[in-house]
Amino acid sequence: MAQGDAAATTEDALVLEITRRLKAPREAVFRAWTEPEALSAWMGPEGVQARDVTLDLRVGGGYSLVMDGKDHDEHALSGVYKEIVPPERLVFTFVWGQGDLKGLEMLVTLTLAEVEGGTLMTLVQERIPRETARQAHNQGWTSTLGCLEAYLAA
Repeated sequence: MAQGDAAATTEDALVLEITRRLKAPREAVFRAWTEPEALSAWMGPEGVQARDVTLDLRVGGGYSLVMDGKDHDEHALSGVYKEIVPPERLVFTFVWGQGDLKGLEMLVTLTLAEVEGGTLMTLVQERIPRETARQAHNQGWTSTLGCLEAYLAA
């Protein structure tokens, strides 16, 4: 935790919202998030490779993966599916396996809306404990969603 940052209480937790217009049908976008082979092909910021992806796609089912970082560091990520409404909504917990956020359960809500020429995807991450973590997740998701766009375009 950076000096001056304090862990936030639940009512102080921050929210991150990112919206992307994707040139792909929402069914394809939903599959990219819910099929292990697809998720391993794009999940992670540029230069990072997801591996050991496991998904139990049902409410109460879990997921896990490991991202191999640019400096050969590993970032374990796991969570539980809270809501699954194909192909329009996916809600899951988001828990890092290391670092200063280790074990902290955040919540991600992914909404996919059909729009002309593709899909409007909105990602909302809640329960972020402090601004530095929100900024880091914004940077990570922005790069990761760029990788998703490239995957969908291929």
